[in-house]
Amino acid sequence: MERSLCLVLLLCLCTAAAHASEWKLSRQDAARDIRVYLRETPGTSYNNFYAVTRVKTRLSTVVAVLSDVPAMPEWIARLRSVKLIKREADREMWVHSIYKLPYPFLEREAVLHSILRQEKTGIVEITTRPEKGFIEANPKRVRLLNMSSTWRLTPEKDGVVKIEMWGEGDPGGYVPPMLFNYNLPDEPAQTLKFLRQMLTRDKYQKKALAYIREPNT
Repeated sequence: MERSLCLVLLLCLCTAAAHASEWKLSRQDAARDIRVYLRETPGTSYNNFYAVTRVKTRLSTVVAVLSDVPAMPEWIARLRSVKLIKREADREMWVHSIYKLPYPFLEREAVLHSILRQEKTGIVEITTRPEKGFIEANPKRVRLLNMSSTWRLTPEKDGVVKIEMWGEGDPGGYVPPMLFNYNLPDEPAQTLKFLRQMLTRDKYQKKALAYIREPNT
C-alpha cells in the first residue's frame, strides 16, 4: 500500500513539473506573424521566453542583420550601445553590450560570446553566453553573468525562413520577479518587429555571405 501511494505521488509530481514547464502564449502580433511564449524556470522566479516569426527572405539576409554589430541598437530591445571586442572567422565574436532599464534600476552590461553553426540540413543556430574578463565591470552598472540566448533560422518552403529565439536567465541585481515577468514578453516581441524591418533594407537583402549555405545550393 505504501509503495503504491509513493508511486502515485511521484506520478503527480512528475505531471505537475511537466505542466509547469509548458510554453504559454503571452504576446501575439498577428499582422506581423509574431508570437511570444513564456514558461516558468525551475530554481528561479524569473521566466524564460521563446519567440517565433516567419519571413520570406534569405538565410544570408537574416545572418547579415544578426551579425551587424553597429546596427544592433536599432532593433534589439533595451540595447543602448554595443562594441565589438573580437571576431574570429565570421562565426564567432565577442561584444560588450549595455542595456538601459527604466528608473530606478541601474543599467546592465555584459560581455557576450556568440557562436554560429550551420547544420547539414541548412538550419543556422547562434548561441550567446556571457563571459567574464575582456572589459572591467563598471561599478555604476550591473554585470550580467547568468543569461543565455539562442537564435535558430530554419529554411522552409517558398523561400520562407522560420526565425526562432530563446532567452533565459535573471536580470542581475534586484528586479521584482512579478515586474520582470510582466514586461518580459514585450522585449522579444519588439525585437522581432524591428528585426523584420531591418530585413527589408537593401544592404542586407543583397548581402552575400560565403559561410552561409542557402537552400538548394
